[in-house]
Amino acid sequence: MSKKTFKLSELNQTLPDSGQFPEQEVGDSGKVYQGLKPYEYADLKASLEAKGYVPEEFDYITADEDGNVMYGGRRVWLMQKNMDWDDDKEIEVEIMTKAEMMADLQKKMTPEAKPTRAADGTITPPKQILSTPSRHSYPNLVKFHKKKADIDGYTYDYVNADGDVIDAGKS
Repeated sequence: MSKKTFKLSELNQTLPDSGQFPEQEVGDSGKVYQGLKPYEYADLKASLEAKGYVPEEFDYITADEDGNVMYGGRRVWLMQKNMDWDDDKEIEVEIMTKAEMMADLQKKMTPEAKPTRAADGTITPPKQILSTPSRHSYPNLVKFHKKKADIDGYTYDYVNADGDVIDAGKS
């Protein structure tokens, strides 16, 4: 994986001009497809305004040799369409092929985050998508909720992906 410098105007991201994908779409057959919830840009924009593009701190934008962005498209959209950044401003990006990008993502996935395929072809979905920092773990969630005052009749017990009942205390 190498680095390459592009002018901001040379990077191609796939977001619509509005910066938001539709929340719902209707196909040619009339079937309704669920889209994505609107993305909140406020924190990302504030970070870019305050610090600029700092890939050493926040990861490099990843693109192919032609400047097609695969990771960091929302940052590129903000810089191109929503902020007063010069189109000739040069941005250093990490260059990868799509296969390299997928391999990099798979390396970051924990074993329980990978789907499995049985001999009969059925696929068991992953229990977890990506590894999360320990501060977001169940034990810390339980500790946090046990510190809260109880509200009568409202328990915080729930079943996790493994089928275990988690006692998050009452709050």
